[in-house]
Amino acid sequence: MKSGKQRSAEIKARRIQRAARSNIDCFTPVRVLPVGAVAADPQQLLHNNTYGQLPLFYVDRAFSCRDCNRAEVWTAKQQKWWYEIAKGNIYSQAVRCRPCRRIEQARVEAARIVAQAGLARKQEAMANRK
Repeated sequence: MKSGKQRSAEIKARRIQRAARSNIDCFTPVRVLPVGAVAADPQQLLHNNTYGQLPLFYVDRAFSCRDCNRAEVWTAKQQKWWYEIAKGNIYSQAVRCRPCRRIEQARVEAARIVAQAGLARKQEAMANRK
């Protein structure tokens, strides 16, 4: 019997293999969606100001993390959320795995706190001069 981690690792490996093999064009009209594809909602993609075609469906995409260089899969379901719910740019793609994304978000938040503290000190100094 396999643990949950082992099972999820197997599923992830299969997704990476399937995404690497797929050379499906998501802009060409099809009558039947490919296996594992998620249909796109054109009304939710209208925020993209483009003359190009919008995707008709999403398929799993394999990518390597920018920071740790680990092989990952950006699933069709995650793409649908990003493009349609979060209103992400249609030309953007995932570049970091989840752990590296959390580290990057924490780094950016810490930098924001430092910058805001510096601005507060600067405003206080300007107020004391008057």
